[in-house]
Amino acid sequence: MEVKVISFGKIAEITGKEFSVSASDTEALKKQLSGLFPQLADMKYAVAVNKKITEENTVLNNSDTVALMPPYSGG
Repeated sequence: MEVKVISFGKIAEITGKEFSVSASDTEALKKQLSGLFPQLADMKYAVAVNKKITEENTVLNNSDTVALMPPYSGG
């Protein structure tokens, strides 16, 4: 599936703010991103699919939007 990936903060500095990739689910996406951007392999980040944060493997559909967000802290 072709999905649009948008990234924020430190991740955007590594990947660029927006790009497209083909991946069937979020685990496959993370593996692919680690190969394309080795700096992400050991980095912790949140993944949101269509504006919903997911912590488990999620199936991706054509034209989904995936957001990669670095850890954040509140104050």
